Amino acid sequence: MRRSNSAIAGILSFVSMIGCLTVSTPSQAGETIRIGGTGSGLAAMRILGTEFQKRNPGAEVEVLASLGTLGGIEALGEGAIDVGLAARGLKPDESAKGVREAACITTALVFAANHDGQGVAIRSAELPALFRDPRPTWPDGTPLKLILRARTGSEYPYLIKVLPAMGAALDEAHQRRGVPMGATDQENADLALRTEGSLAMTTLLQIRTEKLTLRMLPLDGVEPSTETVANGSYPFPFRICLLLPAQPAAIGQQCVSFCESREGRDMLHRLGAVEEKKVNP
Repeated sequence: MRRSNSAIAGILSFVSMIGCLTVSTPSQAGETIRIGGTGSGLAAMRILGTEFQKRNPGAEVEVLASLGTLGGIEALGEGAIDVGLAARGLKPDESAKGVREAACITTALVFAANHDGQGVAIRSAELPALFRDPRPTWPDGTPLKLILRARTGSEYPYLIKVLPAMGAALDEAHQRRGVPMGATDQENADLALRTEGSLAMTTLLQIRTEKLTLRMLPLDGVEPSTETVANGSYPFPFRICLLLPAQPAAIGQQCVSFCESREGRDMLHRLGAVEEKKVNP
């Protein structure tokens, strides 16, 4: 459901009150860039935002708590933020309002575990059966506890496009009682960290930027890394885009340009993302 102007304003007001916005505060007051959207890219933008501020002392970068892709797009359209973050392509009605992809990166959609078992790997063809199983276990017999995502997120449409059988499997998983669900990327990671034997969907970018102590499992025999994403061998490349409105503020465009610069790209590579590869479904 589309959020109203007052709802968007309420989100921003609440986040501001709890003090989750600021990357760092320059000594001089100046222009403020507000960034929001999918949780998977927030920590990366905080890191790049800090570097951008060092080079632009009059600028202040504020990264909001997770609004999700849809919330970020709507906030951008309402003028509540300057740069959006999206983990899916824009829909025609969103593009028609002037929202556009300004810069895109590719990271790995990964399955990460809070489990110490060595040598555990996942086959993509086995994922539907895993999600349908009401009592899955790890190879050593430890109960495997799935962490589900909210249906409104971007991960499920991606998985279903790659593996159509995942649609029915995810429906079954959501119908089971007691299966934990992360409404945001940060809540998802927190649940995975607090649940012994958990298996959660996240991204290489979030794992690295938030320094999550989860074990990323190989998928179809390929380790998730910037190298395997870049060479196309990792089977689940995941696209995240910085968005701008039809008439962006100059400082917002400048921030995006920094992310696209050689230095920005090098930083993103170290953080787990590469320049966009046209291989995403």
